[in-house]
Amino acid sequence: MNIGKYVFILLMLVVSASFSCYAFAHPPQDMVLEYEIETEILSVTITHITPAQNIHYVNKIEIKRNDELIITELYDSQPTTSEFTYNFDVQAVVGDELTVIAYCNIQGSITRSVIVRDPSQDEPPVVEIVNPTEGYFHFSGIRLFPTSGLIANTMGFGGFRLRPLQFYTEDDVDNSNNLVVRAFIDGEELGVSEYNSDTDLHEIRWTGPNLGVFTLSVTAEDSMGNIGEDQMRVWYFCFIP
Repeated sequence: MNIGKYVFILLMLVVSASFSCYAFAHPPQDMVLEYEIETEILSVTITHITPAQNIHYVNKIEIKRNDELIITELYDSQPTTSEFTYNFDVQAVVGDELTVIAYCNIQGSITRSVIVRDPSQDEPPVVEIVNPTEGYFHFSGIRLFPTSGLIANTMGFGGFRLRPLQFYTEDDVDNSNNLVVRAFIDGEELGVSEYNSDTDLHEIRWTGPNLGVFTLSVTAEDSMGNIGEDQMRVWYFCFIP
C-alpha cells in the first residue's frame, strides 16, 4: 500500500468521525434556573447528553437581565456527560427577569427565563366567593332566605343577572384591582371578572339557560404567579337566555 492510500484512508476516517459527531450533535435537552435573592446566586442546571464532553459540549452561556446582556462565559468542555450546574453572581431585584441562553459548540441552543421573587411574597392571594352566599336561596343573584343545603351549598334561580357573582380578594404583593380573577363553572372558564371600585369586589355575570348542580370555582393570580382558589357547589336554574 503506497503513501497515497494511507492518506486517503486517514482522510476518510476523519471525515467519517466528523459526520458521526454532527449526526449525534444536538442542543441541550433541558435547563433549570433558580435564583436566590439573599445570596444573589443564579444556579443554572443544564442537561446536555454527550459521549465526549471535550468534543461535543456546551461552549457558551449568556445571561440577560431584563433583555440586557450582563454575563458571557466561554467553555472548552462541560463538567459531565449529562447534567451539570453552573453558579453565577447576579445582582437583581424582585420583578427582574433573568434569561439564560446555553449554546452547544456544534449546533443549537436552549433558552430559559426566571422572574426574581421574594420568598416572603410567595403566599397565594386570598380569594373568597361573596355572592352567592353559602346556605342561601338567590333570585337573579339577590340573596333572599336561608336554605337547608341538602341539594348544594347554595341555590340560584334565574341566574346571576341583577347581582353578579362577586369575589373578595386580598394579596401581600398586589392590590386587589391588579389581580387576575377568573371564574369557572364545572372546570370551564366563565371569564375574567372585573374589579368594581364601588364594592371593592371582582364581579362577573353568570346567565343563560341551564339546570343542575354545578361547581363554581374562582382563582386569583398575582403578578408573582401565585394563585389562590375558592369554590362552591351551586344549584342553578335559569330558563332565560
